[in-house]
Amino acid sequence: MIQKNIQKMMEEWNMVSPGDVLLAAVSGGADSVCLLLALVELQQFMQFSLEAIHVEHGIRGEESLEDQRFVQDLCASLGVPLTCVTVDVLGFGKDKGLSEEEAARILRYEQFSRVAMQKNAKVVLAHHMEDNAETILFQMIRGSRLTGMSGIQPVRKDEHGVMYLRPMLRVHREEIEHMLAQRNQIHRTDSTNLEVDYSRNYLRREVLPKLVAVNEQAVSHMTDMAGYMWELNDFLEGETEKAWERMVRQHKANGTVCSIELEVESFHKLHSVVQKELLMKMMVQLAGSRKDITSGNVMDLLELCQKQSGKEVHLPYKMMGKRTFDKLVLAKEETLVEPVVTASEVICVSFEELESLLLSGDVKEVVLGVPQECLRIRVLGYNKSAMEIPKKTYTKWLDYDKIKQGFSIRVRREGDYFISDSQGHRKKLQNYFVDEKIPVEERDKMWVLAQESYVLWLVGGRISENIKVTENTQVIVELEYIGGRENGFYKET
Repeated sequence: MIQKNIQKMMEEWNMVSPGDVLLAAVSGGADSVCLLLALVELQQFMQFSLEAIHVEHGIRGEESLEDQRFVQDLCASLGVPLTCVTVDVLGFGKDKGLSEEEAARILRYEQFSRVAMQKNAKVVLAHHMEDNAETILFQMIRGSRLTGMSGIQPVRKDEHGVMYLRPMLRVHREEIEHMLAQRNQIHRTDSTNLEVDYSRNYLRREVLPKLVAVNEQAVSHMTDMAGYMWELNDFLEGETEKAWERMVRQHKANGTVCSIELEVESFHKLHSVVQKELLMKMMVQLAGSRKDITSGNVMDLLELCQKQSGKEVHLPYKMMGKRTFDKLVLAKEETLVEPVVTASEVICVSFEELESLLLSGDVKEVVLGVPQECLRIRVLGYNKSAMEIPKKTYTKWLDYDKIKQGFSIRVRREGDYFISDSQGHRKKLQNYFVDEKIPVEERDKMWVLAQESYVLWLVGGRISENIKVTENTQVIVELEYIGGRENGFYKET
């Protein structure tokens, strides 16, 4: 019996707990009518509450309205509360440039989620074994990856946290038709399902029957294969997640991921399948969507990992991949904002300004080259026993007495140098860039705090050795960089 099959599927996948509210999606077609009848009988055994939802798409005029009236009468006869919703598929599709089929699907699921959230319910859908086989075929001809080949998943959670249940995936269409015939239960037939110009309908009516003619167990075998593919996909996701934790680092600005770094040397040691999944995950994470990201984009990034530093590739969603020494960096192009200040422009902080900050205790904010980017300056007394020197990349303490004559804020210049050790040895800033593997194209974007050619601090990098806070320091200058390039490409010290 179908009811036992559905109950077994629900129990195997832990779909339902006592007290759950189930919201059955009922179109009026044979599949959804069968599902509704089965759930009505199962609710007394499985202790869940049952409601229904019907979405009227406004496509087929009076025929569509008759479907709605049929569902209303059916639910009323069964004592199942029903929510009916009307959507404008044609208008939405035209506005978004979508086919009727895709527009209807998007709007339908939007309403399912909206009503389910209102009722704190799980949505139950009537997809059956042939639907799953059609989905696998559809994904195959589209060039899907392993996830698509896994077919329709029995349990899925959407972006709103709504659970979608499909307990009929082990039920054949023939069984559904047999059950309805036994009960003399009428149902509606969507006339568009008879048209072969819809791609999925063509697979349903033309392709799948020919496969069954070759092997009558074709649908069952495809279902078994999908289950195996799901297990493989679950394993691959686990391996990809482990690799992500070891070698991927995300950078955020204002709470949003703006760039992702991958350690190339470690990446090369991975199996090629995991490599491709990891690159795909990076793009999806940054883009916020899987749509329109192809296996070709994955191969572009894979090839980039083999190239020398400075090479780049442009990707969907205005993303850009860049090879930077031992890393692959994936970033949104709009986040790579160029500083407004050029090499000939300088922002000065004078001795008088620093002395004023010492006396007043105020904080000075120096606005830099891009919006919301600034340097905060504070001068305060130093108590070694009560104050801990910060170990942050973008917050530094300097000895006030060693820099109190003031400094300039600018981009790099030829001849810039650090004091590299306690013996006073100098190191050219150019050599520091090379040693730290800072990409050539990034060097002119980094702020330098300097006195003439003497670099006090390369923002995002190191400070000079001889201006560090020591046990003899009495007053400190606290410098905090905010915004712009924060948490960017640069190596932390």
